[in-house]
Amino acid sequence: MTKNISMFVYSIIAALGLAFVGCNESASPTATAAPAAVKEIQFVNGITDANKGLRKGPVSINGTVAGNAKGKLYLWETSGKVTELIDSTSLENGQFNFKSQELESGIYMVGYNTNNMAAFIVSTTEPTVDLQFKANKLEGNMASSGSRENQGWVKYMAQEPILLKAIKDARVGAHKNPGMKGQFDQQAAMKEAELATLQHTIIQEYPATFLAKIMTWKQEPNKTDMAKYFDNIDFTDESIIHTKVMSDRIETFMRSFSKGEESGFIQCISTVAEKTKVNDRVLEFSLNQMLVGFYESNMENICMYIIDNYINGESCGDSDLSNVIKSTASSIKNLSVGNTPPNIQMTTSTGGKFDLYQTAAAHKYTLVMFWSSWCEHCKGEAPEVRACYDQWKSKGFEIVGVSLDKNKQAWTNAIAERGFTFPQVCGMNEYQSPVAKDYRVSKTPTFYLLDANQKIVLKPKGIREVQTFLAQNVKG
Repeated sequence: MTKNISMFVYSIIAALGLAFVGCNESASPTATAAPAAVKEIQFVNGITDANKGLRKGPVSINGTVAGNAKGKLYLWETSGKVTELIDSTSLENGQFNFKSQELESGIYMVGYNTNNMAAFIVSTTEPTVDLQFKANKLEGNMASSGSRENQGWVKYMAQEPILLKAIKDARVGAHKNPGMKGQFDQQAAMKEAELATLQHTIIQEYPATFLAKIMTWKQEPNKTDMAKYFDNIDFTDESIIHTKVMSDRIETFMRSFSKGEESGFIQCISTVAEKTKVNDRVLEFSLNQMLVGFYESNMENICMYIIDNYINGESCGDSDLSNVIKSTASSIKNLSVGNTPPNIQMTTSTGGKFDLYQTAAAHKYTLVMFWSSWCEHCKGEAPEVRACYDQWKSKGFEIVGVSLDKNKQAWTNAIAERGFTFPQVCGMNEYQSPVAKDYRVSKTPTFYLLDANQKIVLKPKGIREVQTFLAQNVKG
């Protein structure tokens, strides 16, 4: 089960003509007769002196949740597709208030937890942001009576996901039905034109807003020209960090111009770094987006290239990168084959003490398996995991299960139901637990195989790869 964080590799693969169909997609989208030619999409610039550049100022956020809701609400700042918790407040009788604080303009999230949150715009031109939620499920149920920024945002977000899905479905259809490729391509072009028209309309209806700036950045007036692809973005404007725009544009850039080849990815990385180096903060943000994206796409060679040349190397010239991205780079490097991952010292499900380094040192090979009770893929692999353990445990093989569950009863019930007899520990906070963050877990199951020197020797996609490795490397 994949965490909602990155579709980096899917985006690249899909655009290279290797698209696959997800669980909720139609296997064969229906094509209609080819419509008339689509008019060329024009570029509309919504950036003016009134909204350009990074703005910071005091902003308070208040609102209501229907049904006299109670509990705790949280406020997150966004950095691309990553969120950072910055505040919390009590929700009493359906009302909430985050006291005024200095905030940078951008997209923020408000919610009960990371599974129930809604995006909204903070702009220093609106010192008070009011939000109304008509249901406890916040996403898709937001309105704003006094914020023009968020009135426009709600209007736009009601339509963007629908249009993006239609574009994606048409592209999948073109791949699966080569004989109808022209018709599906035409459908995609029509929906892209609709999306552009929507963005232009928002710019015209909400001029000089942060929202109008986002709509400008989302457009791709030079989408087929590698050298000019980013020309409609001013990379000295640090507020782009607080949106998903740069993450999305980098993904599109990679899949459009890399050709799926390592040399192509390296050329794209070089272009992004060269464009963004006019601002250290934007450069670091862009490098981090690429580094994490390639890591989560299992493209470690590209990760090492970014680390060696741009973070630890001199390709960024005099740019001053922070310790944050250096720490990220170090973490990724430590999780690559041949290196030593972080130790895991936790209490087991039976109350004992577990130490990964000690366990690895006492065995030929130790498998670290991240899983959860609610992951169907984990459940499907459980019989093979159990069989692998039974076959090799007497020959120096050990497994430790690291659960991402939050509910102790669900965790322990799953251990019993699946017949796991090897050590089990649990972070009790899904993907936000320290152990999940240390190992940069973004999906379950995730595996790391260590040798007796605590070095990673294999990062298998499934238990069958472990079986093959053990058969080749364990004698007797």
